[in-house]
Amino acid sequence: MRMVSTRRAHLLDPAEMRLPLIALIDVILFLLMYFLFAGNLESEERELAAALAAERATASSSALAPQVVEVVRVGGAEVYRLGARTVEGKGRLAELIAALPKEPGLVVRADDGVSVGAVAAATQAARDAGFDRITYQPRPRLP
Repeated sequence: MRMVSTRRAHLLDPAEMRLPLIALIDVILFLLMYFLFAGNLESEERELAAALAAERATASSSALAPQVVEVVRVGGAEVYRLGARTVEGKGRLAELIAALPKEPGLVVRADDGVSVGAVAAATQAARDAGFDRITYQPRPRLP
């Protein structure tokens, strides 16, 4: 005759040890979604590193610095400066920058108090002139 403790038999009962099936499915789906999202983010980081390396390669091969168009307010009127030349109006600016080399790009720098429309006009004139690399840069405030 074999004596089995009822307490011990109750602890090893397979029906009592089962995990709920729905909870297991939830955990598996959660892990699947986590790996899908983490995998997508990892590939974007790889592309970013390649883009930075390509940008460094083009920057080192080109000795040209980007041209700077300053949008300033002079005597109540908004004017555009490119080096020592000063022009008024988007049309005149487009004529001026059309002769510049397109490879190094263009920086549009704006003073305080200049309207957004004037900066947008400078950016659009650069696009019309054929520039692909246009950067907006607000002029830093002096303390």
